Amino acid sequence: MTQSAADPGAAVPGAPPRDATRLEYSGVTVEFGATRALDDVSFAAAPGEIIGLLGHNGAGKSTLCNVTTGVIQATSGAFSVDGVPVARRLTPREAAQLGITVIHQEPALAPNMTVLENLFLARQAPPAKDRRRLASEALATVGAQLPLEMPVEALGLGERQLVDLARGLLAGEMKVLLLDEPTAALGKAETEALHALIRSFAARGVTVLYVSHRLPDILEVCTRIVVLRGGGLVVDGPTTDFTPERLAEALVPDLRSLDFTHTEPGRPIMELPAGDELADELVVRAGEVVGLFGMAGGEQFAIAAGLAGAAHPRSYRLDGAEVRFSSPGQAIRRDVFFVPPDRDTEGLVGSETALDNVMLPWYGETGARGWWVSAASGAATYERARAALDIRGPGPDAEVSQFSGGNRQKHLLARWLYPALPKLLILAQPTQGVDVGAKLDIVEAVRDAAAAGAAVLVASSESDEIASMCDRAVTVLGDRLTSVPRSQNFNADLLASLLSAAEPARA
Repeated sequence: MTQSAADPGAAVPGAPPRDATRLEYSGVTVEFGATRALDDVSFAAAPGEIIGLLGHNGAGKSTLCNVTTGVIQATSGAFSVDGVPVARRLTPREAAQLGITVIHQEPALAPNMTVLENLFLARQAPPAKDRRRLASEALATVGAQLPLEMPVEALGLGERQLVDLARGLLAGEMKVLLLDEPTAALGKAETEALHALIRSFAARGVTVLYVSHRLPDILEVCTRIVVLRGGGLVVDGPTTDFTPERLAEALVPDLRSLDFTHTEPGRPIMELPAGDELADELVVRAGEVVGLFGMAGGEQFAIAAGLAGAAHPRSYRLDGAEVRFSSPGQAIRRDVFFVPPDRDTEGLVGSETALDNVMLPWYGETGARGWWVSAASGAATYERARAALDIRGPGPDAEVSQFSGGNRQKHLLARWLYPALPKLLILAQPTQGVDVGAKLDIVEAVRDAAAAGAAVLVASSESDEIASMCDRAVTVLGDRLTSVPRSQNFNADLLASLLSAAEPARA
């Protein structure tokens, strides 16, 4: 993606006037049984506005986007595009014809089909002689230079998002663009390029609704911020009125401090010796939370998975005994529990109930730990976990896929915290893609586990995630480990340590 030398925020000739109304919601309410997911939401957006749509997990953001794209119908209220009321029984195809495009965190593309095939997938394609020209023009508009015959599975996430955007353009004039966590898995350069593209669309009069839990991204690109809480609209104002701190307080008015009490570490629980793969030893003690920080896709994730038997096994000392786990099951039987980075594909079973997802490893005649969990004790454990983590949404018998992203993440963490206290808890980016309130709940639960005697290792490529919960950290670059003690400038120290470790490679 490239940014034009012209001002990306400047109006493009032919774009609609900025004082017009492009998208307007009037009293939109959505009810699922006794649950009111949206409660009388009303606001209007002009052409060219970039609106950050924020809120706690379960606040109603996804529900509002789903109403706009025809995935679900509002119980009452309505919305309009360019002053024309939209039928309540809107279908996703009709939404696309109205100029409404949605880009999800994981683009909805067919991986085994080519870029060209995906651009016209499930749509009435133009004559064959025009397809390649139209496809190339759409890709050029979003700044993508991709071979039309390349399989989508060979593309990076940022490139797949561009294909999805180009697909939206081919549906007709784009008037409204909904972005659902578009930068959650992107690096800094890809994020900046996407933001430049968003600004270019806005300059042409496209109204953008940007859903993200990454508050710096919202403040960097959005012109206005709308906050939902409990299904209702509670904040609506220009971005210039907000700092990250004020925005966090708006999202969670009873925001608790991220400061926490550091417990005195006990005996060494995990000792990974130096050797062929690591130049230094890694030690985690009982009662402490240690960060394992590195670049996106870095070695810290392979180390974490290897300790838990979920990847290339690593030999280490666990509470003084030599171990090497070739499967997660072996690790579980020794009280080593692993929360993978992708909750939906590596952790949860979307079609199973919330209760069963939490208790899944502990069911059976022997269970993962050699003891059996009855239905009654399992239900009691689930309710304890739900209260401790402030899990919100449907009841325990609902499919876990019906919960919001942050509440699904809490279910995965609950599985490894409440049926049994871990000896070693290994977490891979445990707060990625969750809002401020859910992050605080997760941090609190992890700190409680450490206070109860667990040793915790947190692998991440986000310095603020490490800073939010860890007593100290170790940066990882190749086989080099660098210790970073807790300090008032812990976040900055983490980044500086990683950059310093990278210097020899640049020399």
